[in-house]
Amino acid sequence: MPVERKPFSTFEDVDVWYETLQAGEAEYRQYGRWLSEQERQTAQRFVRELHRRRYVVCHGKVRLLLSRYLENSPEVIRFGRQALGKPYLLDNNGEPQTLRFNLSHSGERMVLAVGRRELGVDVEVWDPRHDPESLAGEILAPEELAHWQRLPPDRRREAFYRFWTRKESLVKAVGAGIGMGVAGVITTTVGAAGFLALPEPCGLASDWHLLDLEPDSEMSGALTIACGKR
Repeated sequence: MPVERKPFSTFEDVDVWYETLQAGEAEYRQYGRWLSEQERQTAQRFVRELHRRRYVVCHGKVRLLLSRYLENSPEVIRFGRQALGKPYLLDNNGEPQTLRFNLSHSGERMVLAVGRRELGVDVEVWDPRHDPESLAGEILAPEELAHWQRLPPDRRREAFYRFWTRKESLVKAVGAGIGMGVAGVITTTVGAAGFLALPEPCGLASDWHLLDLEPDSEMSGALTIACGKR
């Protein structure tokens, strides 16, 4: 199947794959055959065909990419979910595998991070329906907001999505719900990406690596990876 031969970026032992959610009919049918019965039922619940096709292609590609690491067929891969919904891989005995992954998709793009430590990835298309001016106060910490408000207006949208994806990638790595409050996740405003302070459920800022991703124009992404063997 036509996926990238190599991940588009690698950090230490974590690979990041960037894929389109567009597919020809033959590819689409193959992706559908790889899905579990539960995934097929989920796909059928989408009202719009566009969203249904994106779901099938996305989850089919996840299975295809993970099969390369597991050296197994895409259709036999099994998943479990943590209490708050974060998915993980199961072995043949129904036990969690050591291989970790995290998925994010937005518009016609998907990003999959794969490694052997806790991780989270988020990607967002710069959606014109989102008004950064009205959302910034809810999402940004006071010091981030002050920095953001000092930026020229033509740079604020990009900066807003950079902060947003950083925080969401951490939430996904921890496996916590959005209710924990992303404004409490404080990241650097200049220089290299990094965490400065985190809410208690997330541990220490030094427990996590943070990387900004640039998957496409008018699109932002971030990857959070646990330091050591968290």
